[in-house]
Amino acid sequence: MSTASLSTEQAPPISVPLRFFAIAPLFLILAALIAMMGDSIADAHTPALLAATHCVTLGFIGMIMFGAMQQILPVVIGSPMPSSRLVAWFSLLPLIFGTLSLSGGFLLSNSALLHLASVLLGLAFLVFIVASLISLARAATRNATATAILLAVLALTAAVVLGIVLAQGYASGLQLDYRKLAAAHISLALGGWVMLLIVGVSYQVVPMFQLTPNYPKWLSAALAPALFAALLLYLASNFFEVLPLGFVAEGLFWLCASCFALVTLNLQFQRRRRVTDATLNFFRLGMISLLCAALCAVAALLAPAQEYFRTLSVVIFILGFALSVIHGMLYKIIPFLVWFHLFRGGVKKGVPNMKEVIPEPWMWRHLWLHITTLLAALMAFFWDAAAWLLIVGLSLQGMLLSFAIFISIMVYRRTYQRLAKV
Repeated sequence: MSTASLSTEQAPPISVPLRFFAIAPLFLILAALIAMMGDSIADAHTPALLAATHCVTLGFIGMIMFGAMQQILPVVIGSPMPSSRLVAWFSLLPLIFGTLSLSGGFLLSNSALLHLASVLLGLAFLVFIVASLISLARAATRNATATAILLAVLALTAAVVLGIVLAQGYASGLQLDYRKLAAAHISLALGGWVMLLIVGVSYQVVPMFQLTPNYPKWLSAALAPALFAALLLYLASNFFEVLPLGFVAEGLFWLCASCFALVTLNLQFQRRRRVTDATLNFFRLGMISLLCAALCAVAALLAPAQEYFRTLSVVIFILGFALSVIHGMLYKIIPFLVWFHLFRGGVKKGVPNMKEVIPEPWMWRHLWLHITTLLAALMAFFWDAAAWLLIVGLSLQGMLLSFAIFISIMVYRRTYQRLAKV
């Protein structure tokens, strides 16, 4: 693992990203508890499943990505966020309570909670987006990762605006075209923010942690702009109802996404270290899931029962692609942060290596649990009882990840205190 290209001296305190990582798994548990009140996973528009979905996307995925960006911008891009501690708190706390308010508003059909969620989430994302854009504007590095992150932040900005409009519309009973707005919101949030950020981070994380060759220059230069262009085309077709343009836009997006998945899998087969590990398999599962999501999305364009395939594509994208990659990254990034922040103190003897922070068997257990949860989600479309397996699997994953992060924090604290006495 080479860190020569990283600006490690600009890394924020370890507490900044870890506070986001430590809280995020609790929202998986909350999502599972809320999902128990739903009827069918195939109907994502029920209040319970709307609430549970936003616990996963905002509370878990959003929280992890907020924390990751606190580390990526200074270390990978070489430009720290301004007032990183204040930005962390003023994005973390409103995100927590905003997600809880939004979920409660959906679940209870409570207008006051939806209004409160709009204010809190608007504040959280405003602080985060402005700080991220300032950091990117100051950056001397203009590489493929920086481009992908900038486009991801722009997509996030639009997704947040649409999300607030939708929440206010639901709360106030406004006459809006909810179908178009929701489709645009989902596309920008998942296809823009989540997909583009994972692409940009993968350019650095996959070669560094998985010991693969670098991504081809043609891919890293063109992929993020092509994905963003496809999203813009889709938005135009969605709002102006230009059907042929929508087919082209979705086809281009999923072609680019599939290309990313196939190239990543190919790079992993070329890795210098042949011994496999759980984090590598999390990532492989994510890439395979992305290909399956693409197939379902194409089927939704061609088959009469398109809503079924579209919902299936979104479920596979979130649970199979996004969560798999995030779990794989966390199990590499958190041990790296613990090792790095102890090691850079100048003391080398007695610092645990990365494999000693979170035991490997623990990661393998989580991988198999995650695979089981994903299979349960797919079976729930045909077998209602499988929804309970999904709920149990999601809650157990939250508990497993919470305990793994707790172990990491304890390893860091014990080692730091021991080294401070030397």
